[in-house]
This record gives sequence, structure tokens and C-alpha cells, in this order.
Amino acid sequence: MQTAIGISFINVFILPAVKNLKYILGLISVSLIWGGTFPLVKVSLNFISPIGFLTLRFFLAFAILLLIYFRRIMEHKDAFKASLILGVFLFLGYAFQTIGLKYTTSSNAGFITGLYVVFTPIFSYFIVKERIGKRVIAALLLSLTGLYFLSGINGFNIGDVLELFCAIAYGVHVALIGKFSREKDAVTLTMMQLFFVFLFSSIWWAGEGPEIVLSGILLFGIIFTGIFASAIGILVQVQAQKHISPSRAAVIFTTEPAFAGIFSFIFLGEEFTLLGILGAILILIAMLLVALEKGSPELP
Repeated sequence: MQTAIGISFINVFILPAVKNLKYILGLISVSLIWGGTFPLVKVSLNFISPIGFLTLRFFLAFAILLLIYFRRIMEHKDAFKASLILGVFLFLGYAFQTIGLKYTTSSNAGFITGLYVVFTPIFSYFIVKERIGKRVIAALLLSLTGLYFLSGINGFNIGDVLELFCAIAYGVHVALIGKFSREKDAVTLTMMQLFFVFLFSSIWWAGEGPEIVLSGILLFGIIFTGIFASAIGILVQVQAQKHISPSRAAVIFTTEPAFAGIFSFIFLGEEFTLLGILGAILILIAMLLVALEKGSPELP
């Protein structure tokens, strides 16, 4: 009996992990990079507006992928309409997130943004008719409680509210990916989304009157987020999730807000209150509940 259980454990958990180790490490690296962008973006916003930062970041990300996959775009023009819809929600998510970072801590932003893992199944129910399990309902209640504690019980500031809108936009975005990725070329969808985020950001930035203070920190922030977090990060994610199930990927990505909190503490000196720590733990538990739910959706 014990031997049979041991063999089953190895077949279910050990062998898949060894076989897909490079993809698992790839997703962990992406999660680490994304977590590190929160304090970096917050510091960069001292030199440029949030929308200006998005404009330059996504121009760089799209330009790099365009150089590599130009022919791919021309071969899959049918993906443009779906990319536009996805681009709208991706832009809203990044806009809310980046503007919110001006008014809240980067650690709070990381944990609140991570709630998209909880919101995604709710929107998937309406968009792709996926069921909502009991774990999702429990996770929603846990996450809302965690959010309440994370805000210090004194009410949300405007930055926390914007990060919550960001999580909602990301939730819709991921649910839509679940619909469109079954019909269109994934690489083209990814590239064109980046283009539309750049397009919407540039129009907004032009309207507000572009202003920028050149600095080494800003330049590093744009290069790091544009190349590593957006272009390379998304490519690694797409490739890895061809081999890693959505639920396993979701478990890995729940480490992103934890990395955001760690980097915010190291580089910005941000600290949590006891209530804040409790709130962060509840949010992480909520995300894990959803990630481990059978049939949980892919993450962005």
C-alpha cells in the first residue's frame, strides 16, 4: 500500500516537475521579475508621468518583439480585432496599476493587483461559461477581508482603489485570453496587445503634454520593464505554459506579490503593520485557493 502511494506521488508530482523543470524555473523567474518591477516603477514615476512611463515601456517591448516576429503578424491578421479588445483591458490594468503606484506603497500594489487571480474565475463564468467552485467563493471572501486589513482598516486611499480596479481589469483580460487564445495565434495576440497598449498610452500622454526628466533610474526602469518584464517575460510565459498546466502556473504566479513585498522592503524600506501582514497572508491564501481549483484559468 505504501509502495503504491509512493509510486503515485512520484508519477504525479516528481516526474512532471523534473521533466518540466526549465519551464517551472522560467515561470519563477518571470514572477520574480514582475514582483521586482513594483518598487522600480514607483521610483521611476518621480521623473515621468505614469502614462508616459507606459508609453515608453510598451513601445520598447513591442519594437523588440516586432523585430523578431514581424512575419508572424503578417500571417495572422485575423487576430487584430481580438488583440484590440485584449489591448483595451490590458491598457486599463496597467494604467490603473501605474497611476495607483503614485499614491500607495509598491508592496500594497503588489498584493492588491494579485487579486486578479481571484477575480478571473468570476469573469470566466460569464465569458467562457466556466463554473465557479466553492473555493472561488471562499477565496473572494478571504481576499476582501485581507484587503480590508491591508488598508489598515482606516479606509482605502486612492492608490489602493486604483490597484483594485487594476485587478478587476486584469481579471477580465485573463478571462478573454481564455476565449481568444483558442481561436487565434498566441504570439500575434501577445504582440498586438503590446502595440495597442503603446498606442492608447501615447495618445493619452500627448494629450496631457509630455514631460520627462532624464535620469539613469528612469532609463533603467524603462529598459528593465520593457525588455525583461514585458517582451522577454511574456515570451517566456507563453512558451512555458505550453508545458505547464494553468493551475500549476497560477500557483507559481501567486509568489509575485510576495516578491513585490520583499523588494519593496529591501529597496524602499516599506514595512507592514501586523494587520498588513495578516491581510497579505489572507490574500495569498485566497490566490492559492483559486490556483489549486480544478480548471482554474491561465494567468496573463
